[in-house]
Amino acid sequence: MELQLPGIAYKQGARLMVTTAMDPVALVKTVAQPDPWNPVGSQPHGNRPQDKAHRKGIAEYLEDEEQFVLGAVVLYAKSTEARFEPESGKEGRAVVPGTLYLNYGAQFDVGDGQHRIGAYSDVIQAHSEDEDPVMKRLRSSGQPLVVVIDDDPLHRAQDFTDLQRNAKPPSASIGLSMDRRQPINRLMIKLVQEPELAIFGRGADRVEFFKDSPGKLSAKLFSFKTIRYLSGTALIGVSQRTTKGWDKAANDYVETYADEAQTKLTDLWRGFATWPDIARVLAGKRTAADMRDKTYLASSGVLYAIAYAVHMASTEHKIPVRDAMKRLSDVTYTRPGPPKPGELLTPKDTPFAGSLVDPESGKIGSGRPSWEAAAEVLLQHIKAGS
Repeated sequence: MELQLPGIAYKQGARLMVTTAMDPVALVKTVAQPDPWNPVGSQPHGNRPQDKAHRKGIAEYLEDEEQFVLGAVVLYAKSTEARFEPESGKEGRAVVPGTLYLNYGAQFDVGDGQHRIGAYSDVIQAHSEDEDPVMKRLRSSGQPLVVVIDDDPLHRAQDFTDLQRNAKPPSASIGLSMDRRQPINRLMIKLVQEPELAIFGRGADRVEFFKDSPGKLSAKLFSFKTIRYLSGTALIGVSQRTTKGWDKAANDYVETYADEAQTKLTDLWRGFATWPDIARVLAGKRTAADMRDKTYLASSGVLYAIAYAVHMASTEHKIPVRDAMKRLSDVTYTRPGPPKPGELLTPKDTPFAGSLVDPESGKIGSGRPSWEAAAEVLLQHIKAGS
């Protein structure tokens, strides 16, 4: 008795690999529980310890997203447990359709994908009723597999390393700009294309989408990641300490107060465009590279401090965003350079001395406590202008 799966076989190197798919419910039952990796033990293959938060995140994604997509998992089987028979007349080709046969009772070994399979298992247990809509969706779905028929377990650990080494995760900027499920992302994509917001350039050509920070000589002003976090912080402040919590709070705010959020952020970014250091770049009288080199206005810490100060001014002191940005326009954002030997930087040199800027070295930090402290300094400047 053998389990039969339609597949497409090919070789990478000398090993036979078969691409196929199974429904997630059947897959969970056909995969062996992975052993923990121990390079000095008697078992030459294993997996890294599971990240519970990562597994939970995938499970929640499977539960919430009807149009879900998960990449192929890599599984292994010994030649005594699995075999592939090509379709008649297709033998000898580089890519061959046919049938994968797996002995009943045999189980695949997980090479790459244990968190995805574990998440499927968690979802199946939580939605065990046949009429449960999540279970029905899983039963009607397929999970792509790459089955490697290989008797040497040492290859499995090496494959895992190679797969991770040869994969390049997207930058946060490009990933967030592509994720249109989140209301905050949709709003920011809309705003960076607004012709009236000159700070983003024509067709958002001053926004860096591919990297999380513009290069030293780049004509871009800010990355999409920075624009998004700065904007969200201006809306919701700093009450959220995790990425997931921040995303939820920002998305909830934008969804609930859509018009207000757009107005506030339009005023925020329109205000930035009038600040002398930025206005000269937009007018073509200064390069973005020169602004980065001589001011703090490309520093994420300073930008987030500005956003938090504006949030506090608008929510706690009822100062409109437009007015708060106008009052912040005359703050000195110029980099003072390192102090002379035996001297310290003071607020006369830069208002960020002692909060974001180390008075002894002149170096700027980016840690959250530092930019929150700098935001308090900026808030006092906003209030003093009232």
